[in-house]
Amino acid sequence: MNKRAGTKELSTDSVLNDSIGWVLVITGVMTLLAFISYHPADPSFFHHGSSGKALNLLGKIGANVSAFFVHFTGVASLFLPFAVLFIGIQTVRRRVNPNWVFGFFGVLTMLLCLMAFAGSLGDTSYKGYPFHWGGLIGQFLWDTLCSKLNTIGSYLALLLILGLSILITTQLRIMQVIGFFVSLSTSVLVQFQTLFNKISQRLQANREKREHLRILREERRKHSVDLNEEEGLTQTVKKKTKKKALEKKQVQAPSVELQEAPTEPGIPDHEVAILEGEALFVKPEEALQEEIPFEIEQVKWKYPNIDFFEPPHEGNEIDRDELHEKALSLEGKLGEFDVTGTMKNIIPGPIVTTYEFKPDPGIKYSKIVGLQDDLCLALGAESMRIDRIAGRYSIGFEVPNNKKETIFFREMISNDHFRDSPSKLMLTLGKTIEGEPYCSDLAKMPHLLIAGQTGSGKSVGLNAMVCSILMKATPDEVKFIMIDPKMVEMVAYNDIPHLITPVVNDCLEAASALKWAVLEMEVRYKKLARYMCRGIDQFNSEFIKGHLSPEEGDQLDIMPRIVIIIDELADLMMVARGEVEESIARLAQKSRAVGIHLILATQRPSTDILTGLIKSNLPCRMSYRVAQRNDSRIILDSNGADQLLGKGDALFLPPGSARLIRVHAPWLSPREIKTLTSFLKKQAKPDYNTAVVQDSEEMDSKTSGGAAAQKTDAMYDQAARLVVSSGQASVSYLQRKLSVGYARAAKLIDMMEQDGIVGPHRGSKARDILVSPDYFDPIDNQLR
Repeated sequence: MNKRAGTKELSTDSVLNDSIGWVLVITGVMTLLAFISYHPADPSFFHHGSSGKALNLLGKIGANVSAFFVHFTGVASLFLPFAVLFIGIQTVRRRVNPNWVFGFFGVLTMLLCLMAFAGSLGDTSYKGYPFHWGGLIGQFLWDTLCSKLNTIGSYLALLLILGLSILITTQLRIMQVIGFFVSLSTSVLVQFQTLFNKISQRLQANREKREHLRILREERRKHSVDLNEEEGLTQTVKKKTKKKALEKKQVQAPSVELQEAPTEPGIPDHEVAILEGEALFVKPEEALQEEIPFEIEQVKWKYPNIDFFEPPHEGNEIDRDELHEKALSLEGKLGEFDVTGTMKNIIPGPIVTTYEFKPDPGIKYSKIVGLQDDLCLALGAESMRIDRIAGRYSIGFEVPNNKKETIFFREMISNDHFRDSPSKLMLTLGKTIEGEPYCSDLAKMPHLLIAGQTGSGKSVGLNAMVCSILMKATPDEVKFIMIDPKMVEMVAYNDIPHLITPVVNDCLEAASALKWAVLEMEVRYKKLARYMCRGIDQFNSEFIKGHLSPEEGDQLDIMPRIVIIIDELADLMMVARGEVEESIARLAQKSRAVGIHLILATQRPSTDILTGLIKSNLPCRMSYRVAQRNDSRIILDSNGADQLLGKGDALFLPPGSARLIRVHAPWLSPREIKTLTSFLKKQAKPDYNTAVVQDSEEMDSKTSGGAAAQKTDAMYDQAARLVVSSGQASVSYLQRKLSVGYARAAKLIDMMEQDGIVGPHRGSKARDILVSPDYFDPIDNQLR
């Protein structure tokens, strides 16, 4: 009977022990959650809050508990949940220390020491509210100790008391602690010794390898051609090299394949001995340059210096308090519209700051985007862009900075990605919202369509693209055709050696230049087909290697890339729509393989300017700030460009991607552009091609195979009969009825004026018809 009673009593004690342990574990977890989600703006004993809803994970109870302990114990309050959790686990595991009084005393002493240490850190701010590191108790303890022991004495006393409290709580002995640190130090020293031995062995192996290579080079030099004994053989090799160089004198950048020359086992394949002077070894290209003078001219080309451009200034200091305040305001405003979530990260940039927000499940993305104007009002921001962050389950709120940095062009071209790229058409587009320089290769685009209203920074960004190409490319590698109807944007580039023709300002000449580009594209394709090359890179590579043999009557040369830049497409489309649209469409469809690239810019991205035929062949686009949302949809097929800030702020649609990248264009002053172009003009003069802007009708006969000549046109008879029968003598009427360009229609009207069919031009009034409606009847009767 007594045995059963003892068993029952033991079972009751076990259940009670487990219950207490699990209660402590749950209490520790809940307290930890309350402390982690502590927010100073929550309603509590010490703060009423702006709204009745608490952000704490445990609601108002958690807010009150965490606020109480944080207020009195500061950051040391985080020690309490772990202590309670540890005691609860030990209780469940039946490992409670019998001397629990000493354990409780040790834990309390540790907490007081931690609060005093935290109190020495003073005050700070947390999420926009004042915060005491040690709480009221910690601050009181630290001030009391400092008044008695000064700062150093206080730290020493706290360290001593903390160490004793740890020993009391854990029941460890001092010798055990010393032994643990000794063993740890020994283990670290052994690891360092092992690492040092491995590094020494590797360095020794590298030294032995270098010594072995040096011995091999010495043996190779001993077995090379002896100049005194092999003089005749060396003369033979040199004569053959010279003969081959003279045979390829018309080649731009040839090389010699020494495998074709007679060699002996003792002669290295890739080196040629020189008779005069000492026994030197030179590369075959160096020997060939002595025979070909234009190689020497290429070596003399000097690339522009980075010192031509203004160095970047120091960036603005990040005001973290301001960023946190904006994050709180943003989160609070979203909460007013029942959009809940977590502010994950704040990414400051040179122009805008991105606030990364992860919405809770069930919150629709479209609902957040619809709150754009309300969020701008809450933050007092000029504009705001909301977009999904690629690769994350978050949304980015791009808010303009109060103090914006200036991005300098020199910082862009100093970037490793731009400097190390082998491409000559690398464009510097600006910095991303994270502050990283961003470049893109025009050869991969292969064309770029740019839009932006007046004052958006479009011209500055276009100048940065042109200068970035001029920094890396010689006139033999890249040529430009610049079309500037406004006459002032590209005047600084006149007479640089990279131009094929002077900067074109006349719209009719611009249409002729585009037709010439189409003709040049066809000529290049025929040349690639004759030499069985699939692209310009393969052709140039085969040419440099000397693998191409010119056919009869064919003169081979390096095929430079051609970049056609149009600063205002809308003006061209208003004057010569048919010709310009057809030329741009043909170039955009076929010119990539032959190295002809388009950069088209316009202020009016409307459907009558950016027609479907043009847009479908220009997938790579860039938009600065536009006037309305509809313009953004036309240029980018999405919203957002109307919310940009201007002054170089742009959205870029890279090749092969559907995600927009926001960049901020670099600033390039007129003085810097003038310094660069002056340097280029001093090195060489431009070699202009007068055929680029020749008469439009002559170009028609070459590109479309028509029978147009200088004073006759195959459509003249039809046009004249149309004008006489209808009584309308206007260029626009002929354009509509005959489907011809402006230039050709205007020429037809001038020919009718010379023949006395129509009168002279009278301004806004229509021309007079000088003949009767039956003017052509006698001619028709004679033909019968």
